[in-house]
Amino acid sequence: MRILKSSGALACVAALLGLTALTDAQAQTVTQSGYTGIFQGISEETATITGSSVGGGTAYAYVMKIDLDAPGVSFTTSPGAAGDTPNSGTGNEVITQTTSQFMSATGVQVAMNAGYFSCPCVTNASNAEFIDGLAVSNGNLVSSDQSNYIDLLLTAKNQASFAAGGSANLSGIYNAVAGSGYAVQNGVNVGTKINSSSTSEDPRAMIGLSQSGQYMYLVTVDSGASDGAGLNGMQLGALAVDLGLYNAINMDGGGSTSMVVQGANGKPNVLESPYTGAERYDGNSIGVYALPLAPVPLPPGLGLFASGLVGLVTVARRKLFG
Repeated sequence: MRILKSSGALACVAALLGLTALTDAQAQTVTQSGYTGIFQGISEETATITGSSVGGGTAYAYVMKIDLDAPGVSFTTSPGAAGDTPNSGTGNEVITQTTSQFMSATGVQVAMNAGYFSCPCVTNASNAEFIDGLAVSNGNLVSSDQSNYIDLLLTAKNQASFAAGGSANLSGIYNAVAGSGYAVQNGVNVGTKINSSSTSEDPRAMIGLSQSGQYMYLVTVDSGASDGAGLNGMQLGALAVDLGLYNAINMDGGGSTSMVVQGANGKPNVLESPYTGAERYDGNSIGVYALPLAPVPLPPGLGLFASGLVGLVTVARRKLFG
């Protein structure tokens, strides 16, 4: 948790140095629930953001922390439409689907909406769209690299990095999606530059990396209300810093924001409730494959007791039916 409070003296120093006055983002506090493992290599937590002007002063985030070195962890993204010809932002490159539909189609354990697409012209049905910025799915180029975006690049061995759009080296890249700009870069909050919506308080989606590069974070955030509120760019950057993200990019947010996890019944469980009341049909999603958590072994004494019970039941069955 990080708490920064403004004071008259600090304001004077800032004025003397020509610095920007303290913002809501710098005064906000982030309360984290603590991570709980849900699959091998994937832990989740929630975060409550207070001290900003959103949602009556409160916003909520779902955070997925992914160990890129964990066995069984791998990624996929939305595939190109049949006959797709990547063409840098024109034509029909994908068929839209909800994040839940993406999960069902791919079998991933965790999924989040990813890059921007041409327009949410049809929000409640599949339709053909094109991707804004780079998109690579399982080694196949879906949408060509474009400038004015920041690319998340993933190799088949889970090496993850960010690169400026239009200049990315795609050699060995197996999956890729593009965001609008950095929320935090090299540990510094640069959220005012994420895109033209950086000053508006919207639901947000964000992908980040730890400084070591071992951990990837998928983050969605909104006010938890039906008013479509969330965080502005500076507040998002402050959240990223609090969560320990060293580099992170802003993804397609607003009504596209969606985080889904595979439930115990194998079906998608929507964690992030879209303010529109239903998941939007998005052009691009990113998903994570992971193995189930290993069963917790019984203590030796309890294990012997359990095996003894099984033996007694077996003997009883033999006497009854033998």
